[in-house]
Amino acid sequence: MRYYYNRKATADESCRLKISELRKDDMLSSGYSSGTRIWSSNRTDKKTIIGVAVDITDDPHAMLIYSVTDRDGKRTDYDYQISLVTTLCNFGGVRYWFGCPYCGMRVGVLYLPPSENYFRCRHCNNLSYHSRNRCRIESWGETSRQIERLQSEIKRWTWRGRFTRKVRRLHALERKMGMLSGPITARMEKFKARLR
Repeated sequence: MRYYYNRKATADESCRLKISELRKDDMLSSGYSSGTRIWSSNRTDKKTIIGVAVDITDDPHAMLIYSVTDRDGKRTDYDYQISLVTTLCNFGGVRYWFGCPYCGMRVGVLYLPPSENYFRCRHCNNLSYHSRNRCRIESWGETSRQIERLQSEIKRWTWRGRFTRKVRRLHALERKMGMLSGPITARMEKFKARLR
């Protein structure tokens, strides 16, 4: 795997607070409710516990309580409010969103990257996705694995004179593989020319 020292932090490695999880745990239906969220990182095996209290009576908001430990081992406690914004649904009722504490944008997920201290939206934290940080060779390898997996799943190539959905997906992946392999082979040829 190729490592970039100046790459953007990703949303995948950040602690996420989703409004859908609060709705699923029935925290947005009554006046006041509280609970905890546990988030574990796949890469560092580190767990983060966040206390969340939601009050939707007069001024809808969520209260976050958590601690952040920096590199020196200094622990800092955080306790602040995040506003909840509502939109009307077509068939009645309301839908809740987080209001980003930094820019005020209406979002469904707030992120706490490893290098930050406050939950903010993906744009304010300048987060990317892991798939955007991959180099061409990693994308090429992933695409070739998808092609192999899809070829083993295909049982019927045509139905009523047309290609099946899996075959059309296979053709799209093969076209993508052709687009990715062009620059990779050109780089390999330049590298071979340097070795001569």
